[in-house]
Amino acid sequence: MRFFTTASALAATAATLFLAGPSAAASSLNPLEVQGKYFVDSVTKETFWIKGVDYQPGGAANFQDGSDPLSDPNSCARDIFMFQQLGLNTIRIYSVDPTLNHDECMSLLASAGIYLVLDVNTGIYGQNLNRDEPWTTYTEAYLTHVFQVIEAFSGYNNTLGFFAGNEVINDNVSAIASPNYVKAVVRDMKTYISNNIIRQVPVGYSAADVLDYRVTLSSYFECGPDDEAVDFYGVNSYQWCGDQTFNSSQYNILVEDYANFSIPVFLSEFGCIQVLPRTFQEVGTIFSDQMSVVFSGGIVYEYSQESSDYGLVNITYSDGSVQERHDFIALSSEYASATTSGLATASASPRPTTCASSYGNIDGNLTLPDSPASSLIANGLNSTFNRGKYVDITVSSTNYSIYDLNGNQITDTTVNETYNVPVSSDSAIQLTDKNGSGGSGSGSSGSSGSSGSSGSSGSSNSTGSGTSSGSSPSSSPKSAAVSNLVRDSVKVCAAAIFAVIIGLIFA
Repeated sequence: MRFFTTASALAATAATLFLAGPSAAASSLNPLEVQGKYFVDSVTKETFWIKGVDYQPGGAANFQDGSDPLSDPNSCARDIFMFQQLGLNTIRIYSVDPTLNHDECMSLLASAGIYLVLDVNTGIYGQNLNRDEPWTTYTEAYLTHVFQVIEAFSGYNNTLGFFAGNEVINDNVSAIASPNYVKAVVRDMKTYISNNIIRQVPVGYSAADVLDYRVTLSSYFECGPDDEAVDFYGVNSYQWCGDQTFNSSQYNILVEDYANFSIPVFLSEFGCIQVLPRTFQEVGTIFSDQMSVVFSGGIVYEYSQESSDYGLVNITYSDGSVQERHDFIALSSEYASATTSGLATASASPRPTTCASSYGNIDGNLTLPDSPASSLIANGLNSTFNRGKYVDITVSSTNYSIYDLNGNQITDTTVNETYNVPVSSDSAIQLTDKNGSGGSGSGSSGSSGSSGSSGSSGSSNSTGSGTSSGSSPSSSPKSAAVSNLVRDSVKVCAAAIFAVIIGLIFA
């Protein structure tokens, strides 16, 4: 009897060992999608609250082709470790070179549970719209770059969405010249994705928070046919400075102005520096019922200290080392205290498919320019263009030094890989939670982050950028599911047979 009990235990252990693995986990890091006024996990349908940081070491205005924040695995491992200390679930990047390989960095971000909001423009001539004369830069070459960025990053599940522009409309001249050109870029991006990309990655716009057209510009981008309207909207707002309240900061007016917005809106930049050091007191309000009925969280400007003085960390570019600043400690404390579980939500009215005849203080021209890249939109880029996919992670602990606020070196800088990244020839694959706990919804910590406005640094004429390396899956999710089912069935049978053998030996 004792032997039989031992045999049973051994058999059970053997079965467990056979069945253990990513496929046995209960949840996964899924792509996010837009549902009414919120981003939701595409599988669990849990609401996703953005806790993010804007991330462009060196500054968006200094970006040059040949390197970007996601092209060096060692730098990525260094900064993703720091993102986890901040408690992020999203980053925003303003400029990338789509011809580079981003697979390992995106895989490591995914394993850490961090999503990416990506601008498709750079400050390089030909990779953005001239805000005052957009007809001079709205070209096939420009859109080729935009579509390359889309191709490069659409294959990653943790690409949350693309920004078609950042603060393109920011004064009286651009408010007349640019709105319908930016909307044309949105249309071109959405149609390209619909025609050529398996996953319909959301497309949005990041706006300078200028009171003269805060409401009218957002209404203009929200309305119209599905293929012309933005899927989400970012607001760059720096109005909460130092010790303030919901009312004294006029966040209450910000909420009122977007109360009837039908799609997700979030703070794509925040973090006023008029009072230093920053305490990020506004974080508690952003993640409160006062804001959550309208806003889906926010992204702090910015990760690295640049000339504009918004940095959370200092990067010593000569040796690649990083040191925390006071703002880093303050933000990590505020994000840790911000509870997103159970936040109040509100239902959305249907998105307006009919636009108004005019919009105050902007030229809300509803006649959009014809696309100069209609053939690319219809047929896609050259099939040889290298698309991104998840790969084996080879660097999860950086070889760069990381120091705390007091100058003490942090010895263990290993990224906590919460999610498995199944390596596949397909680009759209699922990430399985190693711990078997909740996926990407409901504001669990994990992480996120254009060029700054309101005193922040960044490229001036922004709307497009990209050369790509991201690929659509070669097999459907249904096929993958069938393969997983077959593989798991084999495991079950093998475990059962092994258990019977063990039982017979010791019976």
